[in-house]
Amino acid sequence: MESDPSLLKTLLTFSERFGQMLSRILLTVLYYGLLGPVALFYQRCADPLHLRKRPSGNWTAWDDHGVGFKAARRQD
Repeated sequence: MESDPSLLKTLLTFSERFGQMLSRILLTVLYYGLLGPVALFYQRCADPLHLRKRPSGNWTAWDDHGVGFKAARRQD
């Protein structure tokens, strides 16, 4: 049973385009379906710049990590 080469080429072209379309749709659904809720949750809960008022005040204590003038003057 011989198959028509033009039919195979048409099927190959169709399957390639269909695969590209399906991958874009799948990645879009995954991006908005999984990453969207996580990003919204993080946006509502996180305060990386400490802009929200805290009940104890906005004062942040300075932590000395043992770096003195000698280490600051050393430029390497």
